[in-house]
Amino acid sequence: MTPGKSSSGPVVAGAILSALMLPLWIVQLSLLSDLTGSDAAGNGLAQAFAAGAIILLWALLAVLASVAYLNGDMPAWAGVATAILIPASGFAAMAALELLTHPGEPPFRWPLVIPALVPPLVVIFCFWALVPLLRAAIPASLAAGFAWGVVLGLSAAILPMQAIRHAAIEQEDALREKQRADFARLPADAPLWEWTPFLAAPDRTMADAAVARMRALERRQGDAETMLERGDFPLAYLGSFDLDPTPALCEKARGLLRRRADALVPKTAGAQPYTVVDSDVAGALSAMKWLVGYGCSCDEESRAWEAMANAYRGTNFDVVELKELRDPKALGRTLREYPDRFSMLTPHAHLKGWLKFTDDKDLRERTLAGARALPNRTADAVEILNDKYDDGARWKLLHYLPLLDLEATAPLCAAAAKVIFAEFAPIYRPRGDDPRPYSELLERLGGSEPLPALIWLAQHGCDVDVELKEADALVRTYQDSPARAAMLATLNGLRKR
Repeated sequence: MTPGKSSSGPVVAGAILSALMLPLWIVQLSLLSDLTGSDAAGNGLAQAFAAGAIILLWALLAVLASVAYLNGDMPAWAGVATAILIPASGFAAMAALELLTHPGEPPFRWPLVIPALVPPLVVIFCFWALVPLLRAAIPASLAAGFAWGVVLGLSAAILPMQAIRHAAIEQEDALREKQRADFARLPADAPLWEWTPFLAAPDRTMADAAVARMRALERRQGDAETMLERGDFPLAYLGSFDLDPTPALCEKARGLLRRRADALVPKTAGAQPYTVVDSDVAGALSAMKWLVGYGCSCDEESRAWEAMANAYRGTNFDVVELKELRDPKALGRTLREYPDRFSMLTPHAHLKGWLKFTDDKDLRERTLAGARALPNRTADAVEILNDKYDDGARWKLLHYLPLLDLEATAPLCAAAAKVIFAEFAPIYRPRGDDPRPYSELLERLGGSEPLPALIWLAQHGCDVDVELKEADALVRTYQDSPARAAMLATLNGLRKR
């Protein structure tokens, strides 16, 4: 045995080292418990911090063990074990970190026991070596044998854990190969239900390919209704297969939603965590959003799912969204504002829904003609201009504003002028030593949309003198050209009016 020291200095040093290790130990466990809770960059940063915490923690463990060996009293064989097992357990902790980057795969979160248990065991043993009262209470063979035996077992446990992960990867690879073969064998016109198993494929490329095939099936509508009736339709994908929201599909989907909600009601309210049903609720919510958006009311179904969800502990924002589905404004909003196909447009659709199809040059003239006939087009235009979250719709409205036969009401004038002024504000204004062509200004304005829109407003009696002055000042900062001169003349003429 190494001679013990009666001084309290080593014990104080050990206490200081332990105090430094405690926050590191907590931090590393916190990071290792959630290495996948962010995006790729955030996860990578968490992994780097976890690795740094492990390195620092084990370095401090090595220093503490040295203090205990040199100033305490431990068997010689225990000193050898210390010198071998501290670095070995450090390597095991780093290997555990690698396994924990994929906690959803075997051996799941079990590797966490290594960085969780080894540091406390080493600290406790080192204090046993430093404190005479502890050495007198616990025999050396028992203290050292237990501490280093457990550390050895924990360190060695990383090997079967790595083997389990390797076997899981091989099994997953084999499953992927089988799924690829099964996918390749399916005929293009296979029924919808023969494609649905591939939606859960680990290979997301295959899942996306399955959705594409299902959207292309001519028989998908009838197959979907059949699956909804018999109860095996994947509700989360109801809006993904390019189905027609017919009354028949609506009723059959609502029927399945009611049956699924009834089947998930727990026997005892609050006895189980919400995580038991969160994926089911998310899928049903997705289906109901699609149905409600296309005019299929799901008030009864959303109430049933909300009540069922609230019977579990720790609900999330899903229950709020289930309640929002019963807002009368939500019914038919997708059909009015974001229809999937031109054929879905009606005179009751929102101007935003019609403008969506102006990108298609084959439909543009029909789209603009239909938009000009909308009874509420001016009010819709004001709503689009005041929606600060939909830049695309605002840009399209400005682009086509002179062609929509709108009424220059005070709300329209005010909303459009505000948007146009905001469009001018960030545009670069060249200095005298940095001449820029007028064509560059038009490019910066996205094809000059604000200028024709502003001219239309002025021509139709809107009070836009401030905006005309701002436009004139902006245009004058660019080099002269026939187009620039014509624009300045137009702006000047409108200001004089």
